[in-house]
Amino acid sequence: MRKRREIEEKGLDLVPVMNLVTILIPFLLMSAQFVSLAVIDSSAPAIGEPQEVEEEPDEDKLSLSLLITDVGFTISGADKVLPKDDEVNGPQIACLDAQCASPEAYDYKELTRRLALVKDRYPDEPNVVFVPSPMTDYETLVYTMDATREDPEDKEDGKARELFPFVVLAGGAE
Repeated sequence: MRKRREIEEKGLDLVPVMNLVTILIPFLLMSAQFVSLAVIDSSAPAIGEPQEVEEEPDEDKLSLSLLITDVGFTISGADKVLPKDDEVNGPQIACLDAQCASPEAYDYKELTRRLALVKDRYPDEPNVVFVPSPMTDYETLVYTMDATREDPEDKEDGKARELFPFVVLAGGAE
């Protein structure tokens, strides 16, 4: 007679799997993104020697530039482009304070209003070139980009009117 060997079945050892899950849950919670960041599209100036490109002179070309200095904003463009009548009071927009000590001291509403007047004359132009002074801080640039991108006071189909959504950063103004 033969003896039958009975194999004793062992239960599954789930302790290593439970340890893994216990370690993974806090790690996944720590790596979760609770803050979302926004990106503002802009272009940096080209580096290198300027290349000669022959273009036909376009009388209606805007070439809108916005100088950001410690006394305010200056809007400039091609000759005969910017309105210089009493409606706009020239291209200069002074700060709300004596010196633009903080980003909140700039007059962004007036900037948006004047750029809306320029956009009325040139509705197809999407570009604006920022020429900030070397001391212009990042927050001022972001507020200025927001002010030049759209006019929340002027609604078109329930949305804010788009002004100049494409920003190019140029070298600093002195």
